[in-house]
Amino acid sequence: MKEKLLRYVPKRVKSTRIPSESVGVLPFMLVSFELGVSIVIGYIAARFFAGSRTNEKGRFPSLTFSVKGYGIHLHHWFLFLGFLLAALVWGFFIVAPTVFYGFLGGVIAQGILMYEDWPRIVFRKN
Repeated sequence: MKEKLLRYVPKRVKSTRIPSESVGVLPFMLVSFELGVSIVIGYIAARFFAGSRTNEKGRFPSLTFSVKGYGIHLHHWFLFLGFLLAALVWGFFIVAPTVFYGFLGGVIAQGILMYEDWPRIVFRKN
């Protein structure tokens, strides 16, 4: 029966898998369902807008600039970490706090988990 059903599913859907990083959301879902769902939505949104691999252009360009022979790459996870810390300090949120902070956390997690160069912010230009 299963084989008959799989015959109608396109091949690209058969090979799609849930990222292993998504299992890490389960402990947050025990704390709050809204927090877990918002982390997943933030992760998916960041994955949609950012490049799929290191050094690949996404839908939004990376923020990079040069200062005296050094390059500075402000990764999206680094920017959203700043937003998250500022929002936590000032108690700012647009929707419910768990949803807002969870979304920002999902974007941060995607940037750290998906790219090899995530800790490289300042680098020497050749």
